[in-house]
Parts: sequence; C-alpha cells; structure tokens
Amino acid sequence: MNKTVNYNYYHWGPFLYKTVLELEELEKIKKLCSKKSKDHRKNLAGLIKHEHVVDGKKILPIIYPYLKSYLEAYSNYSLKPIGNDVQLMGAWVNYMTKFESNPYHTHDEDLSFVIYTKIPSDLKKEVKETVGNVRPGTINFMHTLGTEKYSLNRHTFLPEPGDFFIFPASLHHSVNHFQSKGERISISGNLKIING
Repeated sequence: MNKTVNYNYYHWGPFLYKTVLELEELEKIKKLCSKKSKDHRKNLAGLIKHEHVVDGKKILPIIYPYLKSYLEAYSNYSLKPIGNDVQLMGAWVNYMTKFESNPYHTHDEDLSFVIYTKIPSDLKKEVKETVGNVRPGTINFMHTLGTEKYSLNRHTFLPEPGDFFIFPASLHHSVNHFQSKGERISISGNLKIING
C-alpha cells in the first residue's frame, strides 16, 4: 500500500547561497579579469599558477544586487538581520588548469563569494567517467571536518558559467584537481558585513 507521508526537514549550519548571473553581467566580469594584473598567490591557499587581483571598485557595482539579496535571504531564513550592507575587501581571479587544485581552506572577513566564468568543455565528460566519490573540478563546501553517521556536512557542485555562491568566510571549501584540457576560471572575494 502506498502512503503519502508529509514531512519537514531542517537546514543546519552555514547559510550557503547560490544564484546565477545574467549573461550581460557575466560578460562584464570577464572583462575585468587578466593574467597581467597583480599576482595574488601569496595571499591564497590554491596550488594554482595564475591567481590575480580583480579591481574591486569595478566588480562591486555588477555583483552588489546579489550581495544585498544574500543579506535579505539570510534575514528571511533566520528571522533576524545579518547586517545592513557589505564592504568588498578584495577580489581575485583563479585560472585553474589540469592537475591544479585548491585544498580545504577558509577565508578572512565575514562572507566570501565565488563566481564562475569558464568551465572546460571536457570536464563534464571527465566527471561522468570518474569512478569513486571524489569528482574532478568540483567545489566542495564542508561544514564540519568530522563525520557523523546520518549527518549531512558537505555540499559539492560542478559549476556552470554564471554560477554565483555566497557563504560565510569561515566555511571550509576546496576544489578538486581535474585532468581535462582548458581553464576553469573563477572569481572570488571577501566581504565585511556592515551594521549601521
């Protein structure tokens, strides 16, 4: 006998927000990225050859509506305000190629974000052909590093161009290496919450 069971489930832990940029916004962001801009590797955890500064004054107007949306979404979800505004403390672009990776790490400040502008075309095929639990080229968010039976402590995504994640800077995250040709390009940044 089939029975319909009504239920609720409850989210615990960090507020991980995902949205998708409009194509016009994505194209504007791509123009802000260059391997000729200042090398930013000494400030980052990545095992990546090309990590460069992105002009925060130019990217902020493009992404600002999404940052405000995160604050509103958090407040609606938690029923308490997180802050009135955010200040962009820095942004950079990662040009990840095969065999490069970003080990588990956290960021400074209150919030962080990552935007994807390019994903190698062969990466989806590589993911489908991979055997095992670790998927190449994915971003992995982990709430706790320990494991508990029947506890969900991780979310993993194979990003698409335009995907935009905002999350607490203290949330552990990593990127698995891949073997496909091409570049996996992402822009990240750190945000300070303003209460005033």
